[in-house]
Amino acid sequence: MAKLRIKKYVNQVKNSKMFGKWYGRVNYNETLSTDDLCRHISKHGTIYTSDVVKGVIERFVLCFEELLHEGYKIKLDGLGTFSLKMSTWGAESAEEFGVQNIKHLQVKFNGDKKKFSEYASPTFMKNARFEIEPDASEKEKEQGENED
Repeated sequence: MAKLRIKKYVNQVKNSKMFGKWYGRVNYNETLSTDDLCRHISKHGTIYTSDVVKGVIERFVLCFEELLHEGYKIKLDGLGTFSLKMSTWGAESAEEFGVQNIKHLQVKFNGDKKKFSEYASPTFMKNARFEIEPDASEKEKEQGENED
């Protein structure tokens, strides 16, 4: 099973209560394109070639945006629900509130909460395998030991 690589970093915000403490963040490999994803899906024993998978994904993306803009929530079973999140500025009255009060609109995602969902937080965490990468000082130490 693949491992999720974790990179260590130290909080360097001097006025923070957590200054000097070490934390971890995901060390991403790269961002996969739609083509990359389609090739990956087609390698998993599907009868569909990557170009057919790509056609379905491209159509999905178009419909996804259209449906969100129409006010629908979109639930993908086993993955989660997508909806829109809006932030607005307040108005003095209902009559004064309008489009000009909308700050931003973004896509919100809530992972599937089913008991056995692969993406529910406890299950997802339980199934993950981690690899903590050495920080720069540990790498230098390892290199020094390997040179001897």
